[in-house]
Amino acid sequence: MDAIQKFSLIYDAGEDRLAWDGEDRQGVTTRLWLTQRFCKGFVEALVPMLEKAASRSAPPGGEAAVHSWEQAAAMTGFGKLPPVRPDARAVTGLVRVAHITPSAKGMVVKFEFCADESRTLALHLAATRQMLAVIHRLHKAAGWAQDAFPGWIDPAGQISPSDALN
Repeated sequence: MDAIQKFSLIYDAGEDRLAWDGEDRQGVTTRLWLTQRFCKGFVEALVPMLEKAASRSAPPGGEAAVHSWEQAAAMTGFGKLPPVRPDARAVTGLVRVAHITPSAKGMVVKFEFCADESRTLALHLAATRQMLAVIHRLHKAAGWAQDAFPGWIDPAGQISPSDALN
């Protein structure tokens, strides 16, 4: 499978997990399950990377304002794409670990699941902020703790759980 080109996130109440549905260039789909505990650690790893990137352009003491502005700017570019729908042949697995590597334009995330399976996703910073906002919104919908999220993540509450896709 190639690198993921498109993905959607939804909350599955029956599983009490997030379903991360990905699709590669050939249309091959994967459903990865993200537990509440995994999401908390994932968010705690993403936030410092975003904060470091934003702090380079922030004046002293203006970091919070820059984060809020960059988050709001990322969400204005949030498109309404049709969600990824995994087909009957989709590989499914519970994510065990994610490796996050900074890149020149954002970051690369490699999700490991099952025995020797993985899926890779390259994200620019705005897409990372969009993904983080969706995960935040789905945490709220699930009734999960919000303590891993910074205050700047949802400046205007622009998306609803039904729009939770990237």
